[in-house]
Amino acid sequence: MSLSVVEEGFRNAPIIVTGAAGFIGSHLVEHLVALGAQVTAVDNLQAGSWANLQAVSEQVVFTECDVRDADAIGALVEKVQPSYVFHLAANASVPGSVQDPVYDFEANCVGTFRLLNALRGQEACRKVVVASSGAVYGQPDAFPITEESPLHPISPYGASKLNTEITAQMMYRVYQVPIVIARLFNAYGPRMARFVVLDFLKKLQRNPHHLEVLGTGKQIRDFTYVADTVQGLITLALKGDCGVAYNISSGKNCSVTELAEAILAARGLSGKTHIEYTGTSWVGDAQRWEVSIERLKALGYRPRYSLEEGLRETIAWFDATYGPAAI
Repeated sequence: MSLSVVEEGFRNAPIIVTGAAGFIGSHLVEHLVALGAQVTAVDNLQAGSWANLQAVSEQVVFTECDVRDADAIGALVEKVQPSYVFHLAANASVPGSVQDPVYDFEANCVGTFRLLNALRGQEACRKVVVASSGAVYGQPDAFPITEESPLHPISPYGASKLNTEITAQMMYRVYQVPIVIARLFNAYGPRMARFVVLDFLKKLQRNPHHLEVLGTGKQIRDFTYVADTVQGLITLALKGDCGVAYNISSGKNCSVTELAEAILAARGLSGKTHIEYTGTSWVGDAQRWEVSIERLKALGYRPRYSLEEGLRETIAWFDATYGPAAI
């Protein structure tokens, strides 16, 4: 891999990634290892798996730790003395947050405070990238969504992520912890454990002639291939302004129906599969997200994957993992 001058800043740098065994976290760890970083991967394994990091197992220090454990996370920070921290550990499910808002709050809010509190006074730390979510915007009534759009979450998950941002901003203003906030939108790709792309692929594997779609299919989303999400996180660590929030997405939106049709086309099922709409989805499901990434692009970020390219990579992984579809 050829490294940019900017990415050379990670070579030999001690880095902590929380939520490292999860979907986005594992891709981020792999990329950091490729850049020559010394990565400590942290996860409580509530949702993630070390198997996601098998490809770099000999180059990463694994630590099973819950960021809510103040003593454990404090000892780890003191030991590693990180130059950078990527904080991805969280409950990352809107339906899950509705079912168990207590765990959602503790994992997202308390965990973030414990980590950032442990980083107070750590002079070696240049940047802490705190993962937030587009869910903090709730259901906007003006588009595109910019970082200045009103923050009105409509789910416990969105509320906990907003609280996470408020906590991070406070730690920056009061204690000078060098945080930058990453508002992530609809990442998909290999090793994803849930969400709509995987849901569609699994349904089509069971029955390639029928696809149930939650809601009306008119929901608008900004689907971002995971490699682009990782590149956004890397960009913020090296070039993001402290105390500032940035949207990370592809910058291109499509409807859920258009996503379904793109997957059907990639599977060779166009015109062969009946799509059935349930009419309703779940509590807290925003109906329209059209995202501006101009603030992130000003730092040099450029999404590299089209939806078609990202789906092709994802489908190849799905077939290798779950077996080829019976088409």
